[in-house]
Amino acid sequence: MKKYSLSMILLLVFSQTGFATWYEVSGQAAVERGNLVQAREAAINDALKRAALFSGASFSASQQLVNGILQNEQYQLDSHSEIQQVQLLSETKSQNMLTVTLRAEILPLQRHCQSNNYRKTLLLSPFKLLPRQDAIHGNLFNLPRDATQQLDKQLRDYSPVAMVSAIATHISLAQLNHQLTQQLFSEGSQYLLTAQITDLSMGNTTNSFWQDASKERFFALDVTLYDLFEQQIVFQQEYRTAAPWPYKEPNTPDSHSQAFWNMPYGSKIATILHAVAEDVQQHLRCQPLLSQVSQVQQQQLTLNMGAAQGLKVGDTLEIIQIQRHPSQPEIRQLLHSPIRLTVQNVNQHRSWAIPQQQQLVSHIQAGDLVTIAPR
Repeated sequence: MKKYSLSMILLLVFSQTGFATWYEVSGQAAVERGNLVQAREAAINDALKRAALFSGASFSASQQLVNGILQNEQYQLDSHSEIQQVQLLSETKSQNMLTVTLRAEILPLQRHCQSNNYRKTLLLSPFKLLPRQDAIHGNLFNLPRDATQQLDKQLRDYSPVAMVSAIATHISLAQLNHQLTQQLFSEGSQYLLTAQITDLSMGNTTNSFWQDASKERFFALDVTLYDLFEQQIVFQQEYRTAAPWPYKEPNTPDSHSQAFWNMPYGSKIATILHAVAEDVQQHLRCQPLLSQVSQVQQQQLTLNMGAAQGLKVGDTLEIIQIQRHPSQPEIRQLLHSPIRLTVQNVNQHRSWAIPQQQQLVSHIQAGDLVTIAPR
């Protein structure tokens, strides 16, 4: 099973011909049972996936399922981009980990998504464990917390369009009423990722003679990506896998330890979390960046987004006014203003913009929306 590095060296060097861009990236994979060829292929796939994601291309992972169990992945770059050249620069092996560094020239065939360079704020809710009785074997009651932390790392590594903020309390779909979603959006979050562990059960004893003290153990995760402004589900998926579990051993590694994630069961869960991060990337990368106006002062608007979201001085913004029903605030009408703004000043989490022409903005109110203007 592949293991992925949480660090990446990313170097952009523009090609002298066309619009192709060179990306220098590093990828890692575990060397299993001395199979260096398989590890090299996995590490190269890991590196190419990183290059594709950071170039804004779609790098899909088609997961092969056998009897409902995740077996392996196949990777494919979308039809909007293509890899022109790949140069393997170096290869190093440390203990059981192989690291490759390569340069990939990626040519975007068309700009099908204008929001690739902007990061959407994503709240990560801690996982909830539903079948608590299944956690008795191996004392996995802390697995929801530790798996959430692992997903946090995977999102930061493989979802460059997501600006992740982890929260301490689980938020379920049932809790997402208008008041809560409006509060979370007003505080600067555009999306919520929430998940439930629905299966940790044991199966039958494995048949392999070297695994006669193991049983098959299942893992299932129900994931929902929720748009806090639109108050609707963007993406919902159940992920399921299984691996041998040493049920006869009285002491198994705690889920916070690297030893647990090195086990076949922990490694399979890590693969699931990796797939979640990639799916979040694919569903967010073309979503519009939305933020609220926090203040209107004379001809200047203060916005609840900044350099952390990828905003730059000179960016052009569009205003969306919100008209709410006087007695039912959840009923609203969105009006696209003809006024275009130019970003004048930016810090990490705030920005200031002025109208491109001498248009009055006194009718714009705090709570109205801004988004990146179409080009």
